Amino acid sequence: MLPCRVFWVGQHGATASLSHEESPATDPWAEAWNRQAHHQPLTRPSTSYRTPSVLQPIELLDLLELGGTTAAAAAALGISQPSVSRRSRQLVLELGLAAQAPGLRFGQSRCLELLRRACQAHRLEAGAWRLGTTPWLEAVLQEHRIGSVVPGRFRKPSAWLDLVACHALDGALLSELDLQLLLPELPSVGSEGVVWQGCRLLPIARAPLGLLLPPACTEPPARWGPVAVPPQPMAPGLAALVRQQQWQCLPAPQTCHDPPAWGLWLQQQNLPTVATPAWAQRLRPYLTHWYWHPWPGTRHEQQWLLVLETIWQEHSALQMGLSELKAALAGDADSESSGPAIGGQRSKPPRNGG
Repeated sequence: MLPCRVFWVGQHGATASLSHEESPATDPWAEAWNRQAHHQPLTRPSTSYRTPSVLQPIELLDLLELGGTTAAAAAALGISQPSVSRRSRQLVLELGLAAQAPGLRFGQSRCLELLRRACQAHRLEAGAWRLGTTPWLEAVLQEHRIGSVVPGRFRKPSAWLDLVACHALDGALLSELDLQLLLPELPSVGSEGVVWQGCRLLPIARAPLGLLLPPACTEPPARWGPVAVPPQPMAPGLAALVRQQQWQCLPAPQTCHDPPAWGLWLQQQNLPTVATPAWAQRLRPYLTHWYWHPWPGTRHEQQWLLVLETIWQEHSALQMGLSELKAALAGDADSESSGPAIGGQRSKPPRNGG
């Protein structure tokens, strides 16, 4: 099996040239790349998958797109941030990249598209796939070892569409709350899904929505009370749902994606936030005695898998993974349908220190 690595976001160091004269045995960038952890293939858990060395520079560009910063790509690869910057600038020049799609910060070209397709074909033929999602679901997918999960980020549906369409992602999980603003008919679609802009949307599972409340809150906010939501405008459907409840949206800073950043910001604001049980559990280490309260009147969030229609038809790894993905998310929703006990209590604030 050829070498590859897990797709985490950060910056990394690299040599200043892409010359084929570099020696793989002495290139520190290649050595650092080969030290990266393996991720488990979807259908062959006893075997690990690694990206072939000839395609590894393309993974660098993918990490930059998926992580958003050179620091994130460097952390993912275990190499220095200046090295990531040097290598990415070289790649931009050599591949003639130009910003074309709004969701692609580092540009696109016909050559890069073909190279990304080669990367995608190689990993899917090995039974592995790369899945993007929000921070809400990242931990659930990692726990169940569903494909290779990119660190979660909040994105608009159009941004996820760009990343899937350019082959940087094999699939992405999107919220129906956001998609319904673009596809009002989505709730009536059957299990076969629907084709949208060259991609197929497939229903996966749904989870109960609720509010994660500070210890001092004894009930959900009053009318026009503030509620913390993901950075604007990355979760438009969720913000619309909060406004429908006649609450005010307080968008998180653009840097709030991972649980530590969210936990710190919520502690400072001391305000309720919208959360599924899985997301509330992820925030638990950072929000002592906070508790989860079901959404008034009961509300669920339906998740949809976004895949390119052509890739969906060509590669059985995606089709074989669909049932596994459904089972993992459905099982998680069932086990937490009544909400997590964040502060040692369930649906009510803790007493006597919780």
